[in-house]
Amino acid sequence: MHRSTRPTSIKPQVIQDLGRQLSALNDLQLPPESLKAVRLLQLQRLARRIETIIPGHFGHGERTAHYALLLAERLGFTGEQRLDLHYAAMLHDIGLLMMPDHLLGTATPHTLNDYALIQSHPREGAALLSEYPFLQEPARLIAHHHERWDGAGYPYGLRGDYIPGSARILAIADVFDSIASRTHSWDIALRALRVSAGSQFDPTFCTTFYDLIQNHDHYRAHHVLNAVNAAMRSDLAAEHSTPCI
Repeated sequence: MHRSTRPTSIKPQVIQDLGRQLSALNDLQLPPESLKAVRLLQLQRLARRIETIIPGHFGHGERTAHYALLLAERLGFTGEQRLDLHYAAMLHDIGLLMMPDHLLGTATPHTLNDYALIQSHPREGAALLSEYPFLQEPARLIAHHHERWDGAGYPYGLRGDYIPGSARILAIADVFDSIASRTHSWDIALRALRVSAGSQFDPTFCTTFYDLIQNHDHYRAHHVLNAVNAAMRSDLAAEHSTPCI
């Protein structure tokens, strides 16, 4: 498995635990609907644990999944595609666990080497997850969620339709939530997306998302997401008393 950086601090233990739990989820034998429900629940818990280590990320995976699934449903993606996208959205920043501690929470890398390390995190995340068959497609989406429509993204510089469709959705949802969370404004986040349509983002997907959010019931959406985040905070208190698989 590719490794370009060395985890530090408590992260090696977290990565070890994640590997154990993902192996158990991969080998789990249940009826399809039960298997889907259990995997989603456990991956949500794993995402929360990751987010306690990465500054400013609490709830980001779940909110990104919420926006990504809204767009995927509007675009007519299949149930299987939406499930893979859901997994990918929750775990899309897992590669940040492989970054040196001094880079986590830093808005702008300080050196060219730091910038190169940050650019490696989608590839690192994909490498961590791709050995588990049920996460191979989500891993592929994670690998490409920082590609740009104009080809100026990373880590592979793919452009246009060469970027997997679900990864293009994930890119929009990721950036939208990052900006909206930082600025506390959907309007600012939507304006940023609109400006970047056709350069950073798939212009058709971006326009669809813009229209979807503009017409969405803001109060209802915020209520749902606030309820999700409140539940996550409550669950954290019980995280160590109820073990994952």
